[in-house]
Amino acid sequence: MGLDIGSAWVRAVIGSLSKDGKLMVDSICECPSNGVHNGIIVNPEQTLKAITSVIQEAELQAGAEVQSIITGIGGSTVKGIQSSGVAGINTKGLEITNSDIYRSLEVARTMELGADRAILHTLVQDFSVDGKTGIKDPLAMTGHRLESRALVVTASQQNSLNTRKCIQRAGIANSRLVLQQLADADIVLSQDEKEMGVILINIGSNITNMIAYQNGSPQYVGGIDLGGASVTNDIAYIFNKPKSIAEQIKCEFGSCFIPSVRPDDKILIPQVGGMPSIQIPKKELSKIIEPRMAEIFSLLKKDLEDRHIRGSFGGGVVLVGGGSLLSGVTDLATEIFRMQARIGFPEALPGLDRSYINPKYTTVLGLLKTEARRNTNSKGNRNTSGMRPVKKQGLFSKLSNFFKTVV
Repeated sequence: MGLDIGSAWVRAVIGSLSKDGKLMVDSICECPSNGVHNGIIVNPEQTLKAITSVIQEAELQAGAEVQSIITGIGGSTVKGIQSSGVAGINTKGLEITNSDIYRSLEVARTMELGADRAILHTLVQDFSVDGKTGIKDPLAMTGHRLESRALVVTASQQNSLNTRKCIQRAGIANSRLVLQQLADADIVLSQDEKEMGVILINIGSNITNMIAYQNGSPQYVGGIDLGGASVTNDIAYIFNKPKSIAEQIKCEFGSCFIPSVRPDDKILIPQVGGMPSIQIPKKELSKIIEPRMAEIFSLLKKDLEDRHIRGSFGGGVVLVGGGSLLSGVTDLATEIFRMQARIGFPEALPGLDRSYINPKYTTVLGLLKTEARRNTNSKGNRNTSGMRPVKKQGLFSKLSNFFKTVV
């Protein structure tokens, strides 16, 4: 089961692998979330209630009992740190072995962390041998000095433990945490896009996550505590309306790119207490929405610049999440990032109803695909889930999986 515990919705999807290793979606469901804010569990009891409800419904639909869950984690509490590790080559003939590669990556993982920080993943980027950079697979090469480059992803230990505890109390003993951005990328981006360079942004309710790829590997991960709910709150405050009406106005009439709105466009604003709706220019609504969405994109762009993430992004910007459905969002992203932007849709997995091929379900479907790949890549003739293995991975893929350590 893939489980996405969001600020607005808790979503779950159950899948299975066929004998030939193909992933099939067996059930998918969702329920409102009230115990999570900015990606952090603030009310464990309400969160537990939502998790239990969505697990039971998904199990009922699939006709199966879940034994383990993969859960996404993101938001501003997740940080990516560029790191490198060096290992001297002492083998006969100075040939690089698996042991040398592991040693260099272990050095890259060695760093001082705060009291509430723990390593979530170590994402391999590339290697250099005696100063020759950009090497993806150094195995069997010869040299005196091996250096590895990696993106070490850390997360809040407290939030990770609270997430695990809620899942355990819901009756699932085995759970694994995965960076939400990796799940998003797994179900939306192609390897070609990662090689060209691409920025993937997931606009959720209270948080917006981002991951940037260059040369096939992640160079940046991060997030901010702003999302679609911030836009809703602005509309509710300025129009003096309940949040439910503000959300309705945003979804039906909202546009975050003022130049795309015609001057003569009008919209009807619902009133409370049985009062008749009032008509206003649509541009007035866009003047509320655009500044907040521009702030979200500008903060993400500034973080990229502050981390010195430069170079070519031939794949442009890909937008997912519920906030990506807002009219004009690709135009605004194109203007701020100065590169082409598009909406990303999750892969159409077998068994998945077409209504779920929607940017809102990117993370939960990505988690399922990530776990399916992990199972098919397991060593041995058959794993504990009874799933058949696939052909042997390359070294770089194996190392990437090996060092994706969970807190």
